[in-house]
Amino acid sequence: MSVVQSHRDENGSIHSNENDYEGAIEKGGKSEQMPHSSIVESSPSVSRWIAFRTDILLMPLLTIAFGMQYYDKAILGSATLFGILTDLDLIDPDGKTYRYSQASACFYYGYLAGAIPMSILVQRWKGKLHFFLGFMVIVWGVIVMLTCIVGDWRGLYAQRIFLGFIEASVSPGFVAITRMWYTKAEQPLRLGIWWSAVGLFSIVSGLINNALGKANTSLADWKLMFLVPGAFTILFGFLLLIFLPPSPLRSPLVPIPGFNKFSQEQREAIDTKVRRNMTGNERAGSSWDWQQAKEGLRDPQIYIIFLLATSIYVSNGAVTVFGPLLVKSIGFTSLRATILLTPGGATTAIGIWTFAFLATRKWVNRVPYARTALLIVSCWPVIIGCAMCWRGNWDHKAIPLAGYYLIPIFGAPFVMMMGSCTANIAGSTKQAIASAAIFLGYNCGNIASSYILISTEKKDHYPTTFQIVIGCMCATMALAIIQALYLANENRRRDRMYGQSVVQDDSNGEKEAKLEETVNHDLTDRQNTNFRYTY
Repeated sequence: MSVVQSHRDENGSIHSNENDYEGAIEKGGKSEQMPHSSIVESSPSVSRWIAFRTDILLMPLLTIAFGMQYYDKAILGSATLFGILTDLDLIDPDGKTYRYSQASACFYYGYLAGAIPMSILVQRWKGKLHFFLGFMVIVWGVIVMLTCIVGDWRGLYAQRIFLGFIEASVSPGFVAITRMWYTKAEQPLRLGIWWSAVGLFSIVSGLINNALGKANTSLADWKLMFLVPGAFTILFGFLLLIFLPPSPLRSPLVPIPGFNKFSQEQREAIDTKVRRNMTGNERAGSSWDWQQAKEGLRDPQIYIIFLLATSIYVSNGAVTVFGPLLVKSIGFTSLRATILLTPGGATTAIGIWTFAFLATRKWVNRVPYARTALLIVSCWPVIIGCAMCWRGNWDHKAIPLAGYYLIPIFGAPFVMMMGSCTANIAGSTKQAIASAAIFLGYNCGNIASSYILISTEKKDHYPTTFQIVIGCMCATMALAIIQALYLANENRRRDRMYGQSVVQDDSNGEKEAKLEETVNHDLTDRQNTNFRYTY
């Protein structure tokens, strides 16, 4: 087995031989431990440059792909304004919207069914994620386009279930990529960037759907809304397949200098800095570890993460599922309502960027409970927005509309929760369990959100809808506090039992040796006595 062995010259520069580094990663699907080599220390300027290069590659790919996922699943909401309700018989005989609500929920039933198997497949394919994710994106684009041949609400139910099952691969895959390429300190901002595509593509989709709604073709306007983005999704799936590197240590199918092609030294520097997370890297085994699975199912963190994801995403019903209907209820036409939905996407993106940026500041790691405080504060705009919609005077349209624009900021606490998960869960199988918990909760919240609007409450400003969202945000804040207290207590227990972590205390010069001892092993956060939680 040939490997890269790094050394330093008298000026401190990093050099490595020309042997095949990739051959040391995985053979026959099994992980091989790298020989001992000193952990490479990079200057701050070099580290920033490498992070910038990584951002130039990954952030556009992940953001566009995740944005298309949101766009494709959310088309149904805009299509309600352009005839799909009557064409597919989605209005119940009694005039209610149960069939439409059920069609929206079917996506999340499919996603729910796919959450666990897709998380496991991401873990098993983590050395070939470009193939796995590229293929899945292409398939989901095909399913989106096939919506146009659906004849009634029964066919739409089936289409939405298949779409949800396939799209369940994307979020766990992108979380794995973020964990694979970035340090704990870098992860919240990067998670926020690609998750903010939900907001950015709300703007794009609103403008595109408005244009398609005005198109004069032989097809129904709502069919064009599925054909155009579906075709683009297929095209982007091929781009993801050929341009995304399988890992920091491997080259993409089509390497382009300055974009997705890294030098040997840059690959090693990226891998080295990520190894310091002690949450696993590509060298960790990709086989299923039942001991880690058992630990994950016994860890209170996993259940808190599930409940957080569920409570946060119940809010989605007031935005994605019923957003167009809510805005139209304020007193706007269908086309006008489509355009007015776009600022909500901007507030989503700005909210996520703001809190993700704050989470990367150095003071956050020094101030106890700082990350938890940021998560709690990020819930406040959602509560305020619901109160404005529910209790505001709808004779003054600006009041409920401004309130509606605050509700999509619920994406910010979700990103903060994901950042906590990627930083505090270690071990490849346990990480798969944690990802499944996140997106099981995400789907349970979304399914519940499909039923929180009662159409007969329009004259009362939908009080049930907004009361539920406010209650869920309060539950989110309470769960965040419980999680922080649990993690703080666990850190104190570890300090008493094992002493201070060598990552924090290097007074005896053991830091490098201890890190080398742990980073090449697929240890969970509980198995690694040097692991300390962030909250």
